[in-house]
Amino acid sequence: MEVKFRYELTNRIGCNLYDALREEDFDRIIERETEYYIEQVKVGGERRQPFVEWLEGHLSAQDWREIKEGIGCDDLVTWLLENPVPEREEDLRSKYAEEEIAFLTTTLTKTKSGIHLPLLWDHVDPGDDADVALGFGLISYPPVDDNGQYIRSGNDRHLPADIANRIKALTEEANELAQKTGRGVGSPDPKDDLDRAIDEKVASLYRKAARLEKEAVLSLIRMEGFYCRIHGEEVRFEKPIPKSDVIACPSCNHPVCPDCANCYEKDPATIEEARAYLASCDEVAGMAYCGHCGDWGVEWMLRFLRLKCCPIPPEYENYKPAPRSVRFVATSTVAALPDCHLILESVSRSFAKGVSGIIYYPHSTGEIWGIPERHPEGWIVTLCYPEER
Repeated sequence: MEVKFRYELTNRIGCNLYDALREEDFDRIIERETEYYIEQVKVGGERRQPFVEWLEGHLSAQDWREIKEGIGCDDLVTWLLENPVPEREEDLRSKYAEEEIAFLTTTLTKTKSGIHLPLLWDHVDPGDDADVALGFGLISYPPVDDNGQYIRSGNDRHLPADIANRIKALTEEANELAQKTGRGVGSPDPKDDLDRAIDEKVASLYRKAARLEKEAVLSLIRMEGFYCRIHGEEVRFEKPIPKSDVIACPSCNHPVCPDCANCYEKDPATIEEARAYLASCDEVAGMAYCGHCGDWGVEWMLRFLRLKCCPIPPEYENYKPAPRSVRFVATSTVAALPDCHLILESVSRSFAKGVSGIIYYPHSTGEIWGIPERHPEGWIVTLCYPEER
């Protein structure tokens, strides 16, 4: 299930940060890449040769002849690799960059995840908020001092300087080891245990740097609220928080809604009231519950109480769900699936955590539900497609 959050970075709602990007965010990456192309086609730049090849097809025969005559050189292609176009260099570099960027923004490619993206940002994973934030420049590294060390900027959209320097140190250590040994990413297959050990060390350093970077970026991507699919309105948090801090239902992962989860107008505020809410988990219906999947189990209720800043009874501080008597059944369509046993194992694990709401299982044939129901003789969990409910 996809939850739409309001992202502080863009002040827009989306299932992920890519979905919440603004037009100006796309304009910014286009402008940045255009400037990069203009710079790289200068004499000595990485894209000088493609630029000169473009000139051959772009300039008219007369223009080509006039430049040759002006410089007194027959091998104009070789000359242009090392010299600017007389009088027209800057205009032609800008024109080339515009055409290249236009092609890269209008040509789509299919990514590994099956999504079609323009070539200009096909390296960005739309499902990875950290990747999107860095790729589109919403979060960036802080400035550096004369020694190349990152320094504190005071900008809340910059990575903390100490973390940025740790990432830098890990990356430099990996690069140095790879350069010294000729091993690492992209090197030939290891011929002995030493090669394998070096490859793993280099890869481990890169993984640590990547993990540290992702954690730091995600901590800076904060949510201002979410769209509640239960009562159909946007809910704002008291202050922006990282997505990992959002209190969500253990069954369906829908945020616990402070506006519609409680069955009563007055919120619980004392330990005695908290005990009453927790005791209702053993009743036919809870005093509060998830309106999306119907969960009113103890784990869900504890999250609701924490959301309401209600004190938790001491006997629940280290709560672990007690085993419940349960029988799993499946409709004929689900039972006929070759991986039905895997579905059952996954739903069973979720149920064992104490949830009592609908358990959602993503499947190639369509979403499958595990629907818990309490009966006098125990619980029954039915595996079915939503339309079979």
